[in-house]
Parts: sequence; structure tokens; C-alpha cells
Amino acid sequence: MTPPSPTARLPYYEALVQDIPLLYKTPEEIAEAERVVAEAEAQTRRRDIIRLRKPRRIRRIAVRWLVRLRYGFHLRKGTYNLRVARGYLLSFLEKAVRKNRPVFRGIEFGLTFRCNFKCRHCLCARIDETETRRELDPDEYERIVAEAMALGAHTFGLEGGEPFVCPDWEEIIGRMRPWKNHIIISTNGYMLDEGLVRRCAAAGVDTLNISLDSGIPQLHDLFRRKKGSFDRVLRAVELCRAHGIKVILNTVVHKSNLHTEGLIRLFEFAERRKVLINVLFAKGVGAFKDKEEMMSEADYAAFFAIAAPYTYWHIHHWGKLKSNHGGEGCSGVKEFINMTPYGDVICCANNHVYLGNVREEPLAAIRERALRESPFGRYRRCFLTRDPDFMNVYYPLLEERGWVSLEEFRKALRAYEDEKRTVVYPELKADG
Repeated sequence: MTPPSPTARLPYYEALVQDIPLLYKTPEEIAEAERVVAEAEAQTRRRDIIRLRKPRRIRRIAVRWLVRLRYGFHLRKGTYNLRVARGYLLSFLEKAVRKNRPVFRGIEFGLTFRCNFKCRHCLCARIDETETRRELDPDEYERIVAEAMALGAHTFGLEGGEPFVCPDWEEIIGRMRPWKNHIIISTNGYMLDEGLVRRCAAAGVDTLNISLDSGIPQLHDLFRRKKGSFDRVLRAVELCRAHGIKVILNTVVHKSNLHTEGLIRLFEFAERRKVLINVLFAKGVGAFKDKEEMMSEADYAAFFAIAAPYTYWHIHHWGKLKSNHGGEGCSGVKEFINMTPYGDVICCANNHVYLGNVREEPLAAIRERALRESPFGRYRRCFLTRDPDFMNVYYPLLEERGWVSLEEFRKALRAYEDEKRTVVYPELKADG
């Protein structure tokens, strides 16, 4: 009789185990990393709801209002604060008269897709065209920002890739009128030493979004595939505090880290340090495509049960807490747009339906068309994680390449609607 085979390792943890010898060299380091990974995998299999404290509803409400004020306003930028207040007022008036004309707030620029990391979940892995397309230059950023400000924008972010590998990042920020606008940089944090943080402060950076995906060093480092990255993030948090820069921790939550002690430790760290966690749920794009790490409805329910006792977190792409002026749901196109390093306008960094290019037509024209002819013109649940119809149309289109045009998406949507004998987004133009 053949003995039963041992339980196969979960694919995500098998990948982490394969990377252990790449990050750790001594027998002691390797053994400890293997132990940490094995325990995290066991927790994932058990699917426990770990609770270290009880939810406190009144405290949660009070703290969340404080978070809104802390991250939404910047005392040293009076003009910016007035423009934010104007945006809220206009949004209130728009909703009062039911015009459904969202007030535009800003752009998140993919400054470059070059990076000093090779993360397993890299969102731009399949749309990186750095070798064949020219990145936007400082003069182009200045023009685009001026067009965006004419539409009401007051917030501009730089992300990647890794923004700090771009040699022009300081000049580009200077072209964004930082004395008038909220400037954000999203980074893996590895390069943030004393000198770089000081340069950020001098350039007018208000907020640094720093990636931290576990409260356990080995799990974060293996996910990012860079030894020491956890410790550098913690150092960066303290440096930012010392130089007056606000910190948000970007955290990717997926099936294989949801039930781990590492996620709880991360929430506990944020609660102690009063630092906001920006939760990003796994999506089937980039390097995470086909890795089966996207969450189910049961997983989302578990997440809310796990996160309930904590106050310093929000869900980036669900439009909760501090994100939206006009409504709850995806703010893409309505209030924010994302842009590739080559000028392609997209709904968000993970949604690679290309809506137009700012080198070919004005930003206002691209946004106006997207509001009319794409599903992104209405506040809805996240298209990539909570909209089954959108996912059924969009994800199969990524089989051949990492992005699709709006026309290609609309064509596939019409075919899907014909097959299902339904209308998914009735507000779209019939001839779109």
C-alpha cells in the first residue's frame, strides 16, 4: 500500500520558500525564515479570525474624523486648504442638484515603471514599455498639471515602479506647483535615508505612501524579494516624522496573508504609531495575474472581522474614509485618474483600460469621454475585485497583453451583454 503523500504546499508559500536562499545565507537565518513561512501557511490553512482587542465604535468614529483632518489638510499650504474646501462645497452642491458631475481632484502619475525591486505582485509587470516608449518629461508634466488644475485638481501623486529611481523626480515636483498642491510619493521605502527624506521635505512633498505588507520582517522581505526592506520601512517612518512628512502604509491584502499574524502585527503597529494603513486588495493584473490570490466574498467578510478592532486603516479603491468627495465607491475618472509614464490615462493603477493619451489630446477631452463612454463615470464598487460583470469582461482580455483600449473593452462588453442577454451599464452611449 502506497503511503499518503504529504499535503502540497500552497502555491504562494511555495514561491516564498524558493526565494529564501536568495535572501538569507546563514543556516540560522534560513531556518528562521522557513519557520516563519511554515507558521504563516498553517495560519492561512486554518483561516482563524485573530483578535487581540475588541472593537470600540465611538473611538473608531472619533479617530477616523481626526484621520480625515490630519491627512486631508496641510497647515503650511493655505491656498491648498482653501481649494480643498472649495472642492467639498462644489461636490455638495453637485449632489444637491443631482447633476452627477463629480469634482475632479487629482492625478496619480506612474512616474516610471523602472524599479529597484522585483516584487511577486508587481502591478506594472505586463504594461512596462520603458524600452520602446519615451517617458513624460518635466515640461510635459508642467502642462498636464496646469490642465488638471484648470479642472479643479489639487492633489498629485508620483508612483511607479519606484519613483526615486527617476533622476528628474525633484524637478518634476517643482513643476507641480507644490506650494499650491498636495504632493504624494508612493515608494517601497528602500532608498529613504536621512538625506532623501530631507530632499523630499525641501521639494514640498506632503505625504509618503510606503509599502509594508506584514508586521513580520521575513514575510514582508520575501513578498518584496529584498532582504532588509522591512527594517528600512520602519526607519523611513521615523525619518518622515522628524521632517514633518505624513506617512501612509500601503498594504496588499490577499488570500495568503489575510489570516496571518503578520497582518495583525501590522494593524497593531499602525494603531500604536497612529499611522494610516492604505489597504489594497489583490487583483488579477501584472505579476499577480493567474496566481489565484484574489479574495472571495467570504474572504472580504473575514477581513472586516479581523480589521474591526482597529481604526487606522481604510480601503483605497472602495472610496471609504478619506478618499471621496462625491460618493462611496471607485473614484477613478470621476475624482482621480492615473497615468502611465508614457501619458496613457487609466482609471487606476491596476485598471489597464487605456482611455486616451495626453500627448495626443487634452486631458479634459479624455476625461469627458471616459465619463460618458466608460463604466467609470459612476460610483461603483471596485471594478477589479467586486464587480463580477466587469471582471468577466476585463480579465479575459488580458490573456494576450497587459492592457486594452476603451474601444476594445466596449466591443467585448457588447459581446458579453449579447451572450448574457442583459445590459450591464445602461448609462453608456449605445454607439460607444
